[in-house]
Parts: sequence; structure tokens; C-alpha cells
Amino acid sequence: MKKILIVSVLVLAVASYAAVSWLGARAEERNSAFRQEFGATAAKIDAQYRHKDKTVNGIKWHYVEQGPDEGPVILFLHGLPEGWYSWHYVMPLIDPKYRLIVLDMKGYGRSDKQDGDYSWHAVTRQISELMDSLAIKQFFVVGHDWGSLIGSVLISDYPNRVLGFVRMQADLLRSGILRSLMRKPQFLLFQSNWIGSLFMEDAAWFIDRVYPPRMATEFKPVDRDYLVNEFARAGVALQIPKYFKLKNWDLDAAMTKICKEAFPFPVLILQADSDSAQPVSLFESVPSECPRVELRWIRGASHFSNFDKPEEVAKAINEFLGRSRLQQ
Repeated sequence: MKKILIVSVLVLAVASYAAVSWLGARAEERNSAFRQEFGATAAKIDAQYRHKDKTVNGIKWHYVEQGPDEGPVILFLHGLPEGWYSWHYVMPLIDPKYRLIVLDMKGYGRSDKQDGDYSWHAVTRQISELMDSLAIKQFFVVGHDWGSLIGSVLISDYPNRVLGFVRMQADLLRSGILRSLMRKPQFLLFQSNWIGSLFMEDAAWFIDRVYPPRMATEFKPVDRDYLVNEFARAGVALQIPKYFKLKNWDLDAAMTKICKEAFPFPVLILQADSDSAQPVSLFESVPSECPRVELRWIRGASHFSNFDKPEEVAKAINEFLGRSRLQQ
């Protein structure tokens, strides 16, 4: 009986591995076919922007740049499953005197997918090294979703480099690993890189499951397809789950220091008022518990407010930049 049980378990394990491998191969085929079909359209979109690549200490970064070389710098950090393109509606609405550096975060799009160190502090160090290589000493930071978490760690690690921080669509004051895991089940699931990659490897399926339920406006086909095209690049689904690994976390820097620390620069929390995953009630304590932080709402927008209400997002950022410059 024991031998039969052992054999059954082995057969099930082999069958499961074979099934997952088959699904992965099919997803890779679909991703490749999609990118080939969408390639000409992607090239036309890309031609409208200044794309740049830079390798720093072995890490390749892809970014889009806008504005004058001598202008004050804004570093844009996107979330999951996004890319530089997530800011493309906001970018042309930002005050033209600013120089925008709009990254593909490590593991995404055309940025590095070879380096395996996704410690949040390692990623912020590498971003800081990129800014060093561009001869940028100080800069504003604008983050969305996971970009806000990494941005929060970045400003904590390098406060003297930061001129101001806009933090969009990310939880606050949620210290404690267990509580975070319970509130965000994907944080628990994606502790397994294998499971995370399984969810993400079919780029079209993943984008379609994430965006429409968390948007208040139509998900335009061209936006959907460009995001799929970038997320379908080889290696993305393998790398992105590494951001979720428990060993890489620093919840205090990512979620609580924003209220505890007296940073030498202004901070704006810019939240959509219709994001079911981050309801208004989560931020009711900000005025009392985060006295040095400004809270502003984007009305009628959901999680992807940079798609829902880019004009209001840009207006809030521009006004924040203006106030911040007056304070310096």
C-alpha cells in the first residue's frame, strides 16, 4: 500500500510538471505570436518618444526621456503589471521645464532581466547608481503601485537626493508581515516564484485580468495591446515575482516611514477615490498620523488613475512641483 501511494504521488508530480511545462510553452508561443503581430504598431508608438538604454554596474536600464537636459528631474516609477508606457498620458501634461526620466523597472519591458537580486534596497541602490551615471544629483520621485513601494524605500535610503515624492495607489501604515499577507493574497501566493510565473506567463491573460476590473474608464485596445507587448517579453514573468519574495521586503521603509520620518522634502499621497482594493477608509488616519504628508484625491478614478484621469493626475503633480520649488 505504501509503495502504491509513493508511486501515485510521483506520477501526479510528473503529470503536474508536464502539464505546467506544456502550458508554459503554449503561453510562450502566444506571447511570441502576439509580439510579432503587434510589432509594427509598437514601433510607431515608440517612434514618438525618446527611448534610451544605459548599462550601469552590469544592470541594463531602459527608459524614456522627455524635457530639457538642464531641467529639474522627475523620476517616474511604475507598478505591476505596467511599464514606462503607464505614464504616456501623463507625460505630455507635465510642466515642460522638467526633465522626465520614465523607467522600465528592473525585470520589466526592456530593462535588465538577468540580475536576480530583487531586495527592495538592492533595487533602490541600482536606481540611485543609474541617476549617478546620468549626472543627476537630486530629483523628484513619482511612483505608482509597486513603484510607490520601491519609491518609498528609495526616499528612505537616499533622502538627501530627493526633492519631493508623489506616492500613488499604495497602502500605508500596514506594518506586520502576517497582516500584509492576509490583506494581499498575491503576496502569499507569489512567495513561490513558480506560482507567480505561472500566473504571469500568459501576458494577454494576465493584463486582461488585472486592468479592466481596476479601471473606471474604458481600457483602450491600443493601450491594452502595448502593455501586453511589453509584458510578453522573454523573462518578464520569471523575474517579476521576485519582488514579492519575503526575503526582499522592508515593510517599514515601504509603508510606515512615510508617516514616521521627518523627511527634508515634501510628500504627496495621491489616491484614487474608487479603488476597491484601497478604499478611502484606509487613508482616514493620514491627517492625524501623517502630519507632514499631504493627501489628495483623484475623483472618479480607480487603481490605474494614470489611465483613468491623466489630466487630474498631471495637474496634481504640477501643483505639487510648483509648491515644492517655492519651498526650496
